[in-house]
Amino acid sequence: MAANTGPKQGSFKAISRRRGQFALAAAIVASALIFLADALSPIDGAVAVLYTGVVLTLAPLGRRFVIGSGCITAVLTTIAFLIGHADDPLGGALLRYIVSLVAIAITVLLSLRDRSARTTLAEQARILELSHDTVVVRDRSDIIRYWNEGAERLYGWTRGEALGRRCSDLLESIVSAEEISASLEQNGTWSGEIIRTRRDGTRLILASRWLERRDPDGRPVGIIETSADLTESRRALAERRSSEQRYSTIFNSAGFAALECDLSKAMRLILDSRGPSQDCEAWLLSNPQILRAAANEIEIYNANSAALAMFEADTVADLTDGNALLGQLPDSEPALAHIFASLVAGSSLAEIETRCATLHGRIIDAVLRVSVLPDGQDWSRVLLMAFDVTERNEARAKIEQTSVELAHAGRVALLGQLAGSIVHEVNQPLAAIINYGKSGKRWLTRPDPDLTEVADCLEKIVSNGNRAAEVVGRVRALAKKTAPQVSSVDMGALVQDAVSLLAREARAAAATIRVEEANIRGPIICDRVQVQQVIVNLLMNALHATRGIADRPHEIRVRIDGTAENFIKVAVEDSGTGIEGNPERIFEPFFTTKSDGMGLGLSICRTIIEGQGGRVSASNNDGWGATVGFTLPLNIPAEARWSKPNILI
Repeated sequence: MAANTGPKQGSFKAISRRRGQFALAAAIVASALIFLADALSPIDGAVAVLYTGVVLTLAPLGRRFVIGSGCITAVLTTIAFLIGHADDPLGGALLRYIVSLVAIAITVLLSLRDRSARTTLAEQARILELSHDTVVVRDRSDIIRYWNEGAERLYGWTRGEALGRRCSDLLESIVSAEEISASLEQNGTWSGEIIRTRRDGTRLILASRWLERRDPDGRPVGIIETSADLTESRRALAERRSSEQRYSTIFNSAGFAALECDLSKAMRLILDSRGPSQDCEAWLLSNPQILRAAANEIEIYNANSAALAMFEADTVADLTDGNALLGQLPDSEPALAHIFASLVAGSSLAEIETRCATLHGRIIDAVLRVSVLPDGQDWSRVLLMAFDVTERNEARAKIEQTSVELAHAGRVALLGQLAGSIVHEVNQPLAAIINYGKSGKRWLTRPDPDLTEVADCLEKIVSNGNRAAEVVGRVRALAKKTAPQVSSVDMGALVQDAVSLLAREARAAAATIRVEEANIRGPIICDRVQVQQVIVNLLMNALHATRGIADRPHEIRVRIDGTAENFIKVAVEDSGTGIEGNPERIFEPFFTTKSDGMGLGLSICRTIIEGQGGRVSASNNDGWGATVGFTLPLNIPAEARWSKPNILI
């Protein structure tokens, strides 16, 4: 519509300008002719009365033209009177002169009044055109007599197409004719909803107001109606109701606890009490009385059946507030503080795991997830979902215990494989202790005892005793059955201990084990015993892979790489036969390439490493052999430690 308005208005202005110029020229010519007739002709009459026609001709041009034409024609009338009747101004000529002036004055006044009325009507008509609602005027036969731009936009019919058509036929109206007729007859007005059809066939729902038009005698002559389109609002309302119905169905049939809460009062209490620069979570934890007061302001106004069952409540009224929901456990305070702090920070979602007490006092583990609903920006509508993870946590604890026992069994089995090496490593220092003891005894039984030699023998005895103790200590550490315990560990020293433990196996396999370190930044946080078990297992597998190789040296390299910013990498590279098929399969339970193996060693290794936040990997080398290794974070986050134990079998 806007694109066509400019040219159309310009065309109208050009036509109006030409019409005005023509009217002005006609008025000037008419004025001249009337003046000549009045001043020079012998006609005995009020010729000057014809000047009223000049005033009426110029009236459409505006107020200034009306007043100007009135003044000019009055002057011309006066001049003509003086020219024709200067010698005898009294008599009938004077009366005709006065009648002419009065006629001109009345014409000017009526023209000005008509101009004002037309201007008012034009403004009212313009207001009707500017209205977004439809304005339709119909006569008693339902013929359309007026059709505004709002009607054009809504119905799709132009004014030229609509005028003169029957409204009910054009718009296929569905109305309650009896109700409308009764209301118009009784009150002269009617308002309600009607259904009409657009030009393209679309059905419209309209809120319509009808006013009965009457003539001066009070007889009805037609209808003025205004209508507003309700179609989109009704569709939006229907969609919202449908959405709310779906939400209600999902809410009530969900298999997890869901509660609708009002947190506005609780949040207002926290915001009014907290200082502007304070960390909200730390401040709440340091002010537990405010935290509990805020929890007491939580209003729970709806809960599904799963929530009632989870918290052992009979009705929603039993879950009166946040304190009743979370109980009086100190464990729940950090969870409350975290949720409130997240909402204060502007988040619409907060999630945390905590411990709760049911209304009957039973302690449960629950994951709480708080979501601010779209129409609850002031925290007045918040959805709280609670997931009972008590059984999951108990099962996880059992799995962790099983994993610890299985890892211990793996270490004991590993020690069984190393029994010969252990005996050899212990026998060597014991034999040395016996020899040095005998030698010292001989030095003492001499006629002139050599105490220096005796002291040297004793020193060697102590050294070999410490060596034997170290071997026993490594064996005891590997065989110890304890829960995972993290500590600061020097990875280089841990690898060297593992290499020392396997020194005899390496000599028996004619293999050389080299340790290479790069960019080690310092100790890492891990479980020393379990990580050493992994390293020993990888080295044992590497030694086994080099058996039967005769065309190349038996070399094993242990690379410790701390280049990465957040983790350290340990890789054991051998020169053996490599891994057939997919190398990653070696970490699957019961997968083995050994005729006497059970296939649990590397599976246990994967469980240990992933339980400490790391990853295991395996690949074949470009030349020969394979590389099996793992990565560990430099510092294991508390929530990641053994949080996702793998079931080994």
